[in-house]
Amino acid sequence: MSSKPVRFFGFIILSLIISPCLAEVYQWKDDRGKIVFGDTPPKDKAATAVTINNTGKSGARFATPGQVKDIEYSAEARERQSQSAARNNVDSHCRNYVSELNKIEIFLQHTPTDLDQQKAKDLRKLIKIECDNKVLSQKHDDWQCKRYRTDLTKAEIFLEHTPTERDQQKVKDLKKQIARECR
Repeated sequence: MSSKPVRFFGFIILSLIISPCLAEVYQWKDDRGKIVFGDTPPKDKAATAVTINNTGKSGARFATPGQVKDIEYSAEARERQSQSAARNNVDSHCRNYVSELNKIEIFLQHTPTDLDQQKAKDLRKLIKIECDNKVLSQKHDDWQCKRYRTDLTKAEIFLEHTPTERDQQKVKDLKKQIARECR
């Protein structure tokens, strides 16, 4: 028996196996002018059939127009979230400057030193350069405020059994800090 019939039947069997792997895909432009691919053409748009050889074992499927919009919406949402995180990072950075400035200014009210006055001037410059001056008047309810309240509670409890002038001043300073920065 010759090998030519075996090759012929092998070719037929191979073509039957490969043919389901050739997928027909349609391409069209959406309302925004973006090129979209899908397995069914839209009824209201002109679409071009594109043949794609998908013989690989990737299991890839094409998205429907609705899925494409969902993906685009998710990408836009991630971008907004990223921008918000960047703003919060700057806000956090500025928030730390304001907190430090408030501590120094409160301390300067009862214990003025040249070094602390210079620190306060430098912090005001940093806030002016790096932050919006509005951050000086913003009130927060964040981890720093929680820490201030916890420190205040501890200091007040300590004062009940061991009152000292220094600890009394600490309580006053924490109350001023909370009044300046926290809601």
